[in-house]
Amino acid sequence: MSRLLIICCLSLFALSACKKANGDIAQIKEQAAKDDQLLRDYIAQNGLTGQAKQVKPLGSNVDTIGVWYIVSDPGTGSNVIANSSLITVGYTGKILTTGKVFASTDTFHPAYTLGNLIKGWQLGLTYSGVKKGGKVRLLMASRYGYGPYDQPNLNLPANSVLDFDIDIFDITN
Repeated sequence: MSRLLIICCLSLFALSACKKANGDIAQIKEQAAKDDQLLRDYIAQNGLTGQAKQVKPLGSNVDTIGVWYIVSDPGTGSNVIANSSLITVGYTGKILTTGKVFASTDTFHPAYTLGNLIKGWQLGLTYSGVKKGGKVRLLMASRYGYGPYDQPNLNLPANSVLDFDIDIFDITN
């Protein structure tokens, strides 16, 4: 009898976990749709339609991946940016909906391994084709930034759609 009770309790626990997971997935999809629409509207309303390019993985039929790039200077050199690249950058990060700056390097130019940065930078910098000396603007859905998590150290609310202006000063592969 106790085995049957244990099995029933475990089954109920497993079923309740599935319902929670399905609710999370629905919320994630809902937020993604909101973010993607916000990005499309922003691009159209700000006259960026001809300039903004959408990141699309090769061979993908994805309508949107939530990362857009605008190359203002492609840069020079032969170094291609990959996730293992050490990149020296200057940048300003803003919340797209408010224009509020949440991060800026000013005159300091930090170096990062691209693979350690948020997914929007990884996708945007590799697909944009910018090289050393290049400048690119990345617009990204919250899922490619910090997602549903507040970033109190940056004063960044959860689900923030982000806008970065990035200067590439050096690339080391």
